[in-house]
Amino acid sequence: MSLGLIVVLFGVLALARWRFRRLAVQARQAELAIRHRIENLERENEELLRTQEQMRHDAEHDGLTGLWNHRMILQRLRQEVDRSRREGTLLGVIMVDLDQFKNVNDTYGHLAGDLVLKEIAAVFQQSVRSYDWVGRYGGEEFLLILPGSNFVSARKRAEKFRMAVEKARVKHGEASIQVTASFGAVSGFPPDSESMIQMADAALYRAKNNGRNCVIATDIIPVEGSAEPVLEGRPQPDSEGARI
Repeated sequence: MSLGLIVVLFGVLALARWRFRRLAVQARQAELAIRHRIENLERENEELLRTQEQMRHDAEHDGLTGLWNHRMILQRLRQEVDRSRREGTLLGVIMVDLDQFKNVNDTYGHLAGDLVLKEIAAVFQQSVRSYDWVGRYGGEEFLLILPGSNFVSARKRAEKFRMAVEKARVKHGEASIQVTASFGAVSGFPPDSESMIQMADAALYRAKNNGRNCVIATDIIPVEGSAEPVLEGRPQPDSEGARI
């Protein structure tokens, strides 16, 4: 074999090795680029999921208190009413309204009013069971849903909530703000969610008219007949309550 041919062969081999190494480098670079792209897509997907979850949370929760908002607490009520009717279980509903809340805003300002609402919301969240529901019904009104609660249980729970609200103190600057709340409770076998709201609201209205900072409890029984609700809590703590 001539020297020239040998040189040519070595040249061809060297070129082949160079091309192979170049292809290997390009393949490695392509692999790294794909891996980097996959990592970016995963991060973007995680961010998208977080954004979607935040949007869902914002759509379902009250922005100030963090409780279920008006739409969602009513949806939860409808679900619990359906389950109660399907399974034949009792259901308790409590409507709450902070007493003379306008005075807080007028005296201390709306920022203080917001602090009060958040504090009272925290009081309810700390006091409910894991399977209860609590939401901001609107303004200074709250709605609590107590699955499985009969008349005695709902009345006692409402009184416990009332005392917790009364004991709460909200710090705003040098001021220590105290508020009270009126409670309208209804319990039994629910006819429908709208009726539960109406009865709880009527009981709350009576609580307001009976001096505020008290509980009016109403019991639903599956028989014909009607009676006026009886004031529960401070004035008549041992009352048997009303039957409608």
